[in-house]
Order: sequence, then C-alpha cells, then structure tokens
Amino acid sequence: MKSLAAQPNLRRNFWMHCLEGGLYMSGSAFLGPETVLPAMVKSLGGSNALIALMPVLLPAAYALPGLFVAPLVERLGRLKPFVVFFGVLQRLPYLITGLVMLLAPQASGAILTLVVLTPIVSGVVGGVGVNAWMEWVTRLIPQHLRASGWAIRYMIQGVIGLAAGPVIHWVFTHQPGAHGYSTLHLICFGFLTLSLLAQLRIRDEVPAASPSFPGRSPLPFRYGPYLRALPGMLQSQPQLIRLVLARFTGMGYLMLAGFMSIHALEVTHQPQAAIGHLVLATMIGSLFGNLFAGWWGNRHGGKVAMLLSRCLCLGLCLTLPFVSSFPAFLAVFFVWGFGLFVDKVGDLTFSAELCPFERRPTYQAMLAFFQMISLLGSVTLGGWVYSQSGSFHALTLMCGLFATVSILILHSIPEVRKKHLPPVMGENPPMG
Repeated sequence: MKSLAAQPNLRRNFWMHCLEGGLYMSGSAFLGPETVLPAMVKSLGGSNALIALMPVLLPAAYALPGLFVAPLVERLGRLKPFVVFFGVLQRLPYLITGLVMLLAPQASGAILTLVVLTPIVSGVVGGVGVNAWMEWVTRLIPQHLRASGWAIRYMIQGVIGLAAGPVIHWVFTHQPGAHGYSTLHLICFGFLTLSLLAQLRIRDEVPAASPSFPGRSPLPFRYGPYLRALPGMLQSQPQLIRLVLARFTGMGYLMLAGFMSIHALEVTHQPQAAIGHLVLATMIGSLFGNLFAGWWGNRHGGKVAMLLSRCLCLGLCLTLPFVSSFPAFLAVFFVWGFGLFVDKVGDLTFSAELCPFERRPTYQAMLAFFQMISLLGSVTLGGWVYSQSGSFHALTLMCGLFATVSILILHSIPEVRKKHLPPVMGENPPMG
C-alpha cells in the first residue's frame, strides 16, 4: 500500500487492473464453466466427452494463438491499443449467443452448438491479445504486488459470485431452457462490458531504458527462424519444463469439475436449480482462497501456494467417494473453490517470475501452448475414464494420483524468491 501511495499512476493502474479482471471473471461466474456449463450441455444432449471439455475450452482456446503472436508483442512499445482492440472482439460472442437464444429459443441443436462455440471463439480472439495483456500487466505491476493483484481480482469475482448463485437458481427456476441460458449469457456480457471500461482507464506506459528496465532489441519478424529457435529456448530453461509437467499433472480440479456438479445432483436427487447453491459455495471458497493466496504469495511467492492447492486436491479425491448429502457437497465445493483459486494465484505468480525477462512474452506463449495441451489432454483423459468406467470414483482415483505426482514435481522446482537476488531485469524494484 505504501508503494501505491508513493506512485499515483501505480495506484490507479493497480486498482483498474484488479477491477478489470474482477468484473470480467464475475461475468464468467454466471456461466460457471466448472458448474453451470457442464450441466447446461448435459441438459441439451451433449456427450460425456463434450461435458468434460467445458471447463477448459476457454483457457485452451486462449493459449492457441500465443506462439504466433509473441514475436509481434516483443516488438510493441505501447501495448494498450492492441490489448483493448482484441478485448472488444473477444466479448462480442457472449452478446451474439445471448441474443440468438433469446430470439430463437426452440432451436435446441443450434443452441448446443452456440453454447460450445462461444468460449472457443472468445478464447481464440482473446488469445491473440492475451500475451500482450500479460506483458502489459507485468510491466505496470511490480513483482511484490502481483500476487495480491491477482488475488484481489479473484476476490472481486468471489464477492459478485455470491450474488451469482442465487441469480442462477432464480433463472433456472423461472426461465428454464433457452430463455434462462440467454439471460445468463446477457448478464455475462454486461459484466464483460464494465470490465472493458475499467481497462480503458489504465494509463499505458512505455518504460524508458534504465538499469531496471534495459529495453529489448527489436527482433526480426520472421516465423521460420523464430519457430526453429523455440525448442532450444525451452531446453535452456529446465525449471520451465518441470513447471509444464507440474501443470499437466495438477489438472485434478478441472478434471473433476466437468462431472462433480452432475455427480452431486445425481447422488442427492436435487433439481438443476440447485446448481446455484453449489456456485455460491464455490464463490465463498474462492474468497477465502484468494485472501490466503494474496497474503501468502506476496511474502513467499507462488510455489508454496501451488503446493498447498495440490494437497487440497488430493484431500478432495480421498473424500469425494464418501460424500452423499447435499450439505456435504456444499462443503466439498467450498474446498474446491478455495483450492482452485489458490492454485490460480500461485500459478500466475510463479510462472511470471520463472520466465527470463528478455524473451518473457515468448516464454509465456510457450507455457500457454503447453497449458492448452495439458487442459485438453487431461480433461479428455478424465472424460474417457468416466465414460469407460461409468464411475465417478474411478475419476477421483486418477485425479488423486495426478495430484501426488504434481506435488513431487513442484517440490523439485526452486522458488525464485528464496534466492534473494536483486530485482530481475525488467522488474520494478520494491518501493518503500
């Protein structure tokens, strides 16, 4: 807070950064990819494989264009115009889908296609700008404030998500079918628009060359040499390779997500509207998770937060086979929300600090590319196990094994902040 008071632009940018992300993710909460969308797809006749993919379609689509855009991002001086332009385009699919479902509620086959395509199209378009956005945020927000910045964004989502649960319950009770889906998409778009307005208020800064930010040499914009250089770049950073493996084996939360709400409704014989209560429990858990992750991550970095989240995932996998009452499932979704958001804050903090500054957009793009493979590969595997076994408990067993392996891999990666080195080139030194 002293840093924010000392630098007016930093104060403004920090809080607009938090508000922009918080409002964006608040809109997404009304279409909860881990709770609402899987149940929505099931009610529209989607397959188990498609249900399993719903929690990861948006982040996977985000990662797709990154490697092709990274060279351009490394050459950009001002990042805000690029980020805002693609930010506008990525929000429009939610408006279009909401309006189509409102005007043509009987076209169930088309509605299923729209529900699935919306996060894909939004993610691919947003993925063109996400590397520039990540680099922009990393330039504007100093290292010692990043964990709390990510956490506050998620806390805003959690607070608004407390209202999302009752709203979803009311919508599914009074507007079943396409009208309800339309309402949720339009509410989501409203929050995405407010998010864009907050982003527009961030003051762009082009850092001058200095000992703490020496600047980058312009890179030749040729994809052939660029793509051929990528394997060697990644091979030179073994800690990033281990992070990729830790991410893949740490997908237990999302592997469970596609089927956990469906499993809870089936076991407890609750109507679809009860999903609103599960969303509420998740949002409350996320609030506490973000409070913890922001406080802990600012002081100790992201690795410890990621380790804790993996341990919680393992605990959930051991507990879920014995849960049978709805109140117990509410507690499970609370812990799930807590652990998932601790993991998100820890991952964002840790990955940004592991990447060398000089080629940070490219390293972030490579991590995102492998994250896409991890997301699609792990949830596809989870969907296959669930379909072949017909057992939710078989899925929890596999997720528990994955979490254990992820803990071991993460433990082998050195925590950047324990080195007590001067600020990394390109990082803003802590300000008293």
